[in-house]
Amino acid sequence: MPTHIRAQIQWSVGTMLPRDVMQITPCFRHNSWIPGVDDPGYQTLADDLATAISTVTASDKQIQVKLYDISLDAHKGDGREPNRPKATKVLNAGACAESTQPRELAVCLSFYGGKNSPRQRGRLYLPVGVTTAAGSLGVRVPSGIRTTVGSFASKFASLGGPNVDWIVWSPTNESATKVTNWFVDDEWDVVRKRGYSPSARTTGTTDG
Repeated sequence: MPTHIRAQIQWSVGTMLPRDVMQITPCFRHNSWIPGVDDPGYQTLADDLATAISTVTASDKQIQVKLYDISLDAHKGDGREPNRPKATKVLNAGACAESTQPRELAVCLSFYGGKNSPRQRGRLYLPVGVTTAAGSLGVRVPSGIRTTVGSFASKFASLGGPNVDWIVWSPTNESATKVTNWFVDDEWDVVRKRGYSPSARTTGTTDG
C-alpha cells in the first residue's frame, strides 16, 4: 500500500534558534510496503534526502531532515498522539553561518503532475542565502541560480528508487499526484517571515 510522506528540510542560518530556521516541505509517496511486516524505509529516505540536499547547498549551515506520515495530519486536535517524525537526519551539526544574501529573498521552484491545474501543482521557495555564494544579484534571477534551484527537482525525482515518487499532495482531496514537470522563472520572490526583525531606526521630522 502507498504511504505519503512530508519532508521538512531545514537550514539553520545565523543562530541555532528555531526562529532562524529556513524550511521547505516537499512530499513523497512510497508505493509498496506491507504494514506490520516492513516499513517504507523512513531512515534510509531521510539519510538519502539530506545527502542529496547537501550537494547543492552551503556546507556552513546545519541541514536537518525530518519525515512525517501525512495520513496522521488528520489527527491534529482530536486528542490522539501527535504526528511525530518517523525519521530524522542532521548534517553539519551546529553550523549556522549567516546568510550572505537577504534572508527573505527566495527563488520559486514550481512543479505539477500531468496538468498544471489546481491541486495538481505546488511551489517550494528556496532561500537564496543557502543556494548561492556571496555576490551581487541583478534585477532578474540569473541562469546559474535557476540551474541550482532546478537541480532540487532532479534530486527529489530520483530519491528512493522506483518505489518512491516526488508528489504534489492535495490536503483538500487527500490525494497525491506524481510530479511530471517543473520550472524556475527569473523573478525573485520574498518570504517575509524569513527576514530579520528591525534592529535600528532612522527618524526625522518635517518642517512647515
